[in-house]
Amino acid sequence: MIYEQPLFFFDATAVVMMLVLAYLSKRLGEAMHIRPYYLILFVTAALILAASGLETIPRPLSFEFIGALANSLRFAASATAFLVALRYWKWLFAEFSKK
Repeated sequence: MIYEQPLFFFDATAVVMMLVLAYLSKRLGEAMHIRPYYLILFVTAALILAASGLETIPRPLSFEFIGALANSLRFAASATAFLVALRYWKWLFAEFSKK
């Protein structure tokens, strides 16, 4: 079984990034009285872990579409995490454009 190391590091980095964003978004959401959308970031981190786990299945035991399914899970989780983070952090763009 050959596992692509850069993809593993991408998954680990994405999970850590989503967990950090969830923590920061929770604190920001409490201050701004925003609904707890940050919980979705925990789900997206779990989806990334599931995609990484799917790719550890040995090739003879897996189906042909496992790679495409894992990449689709990664894309869906990343797009969802981006939209959730944008909900909390969109005010930064306005602050940055003022200068």
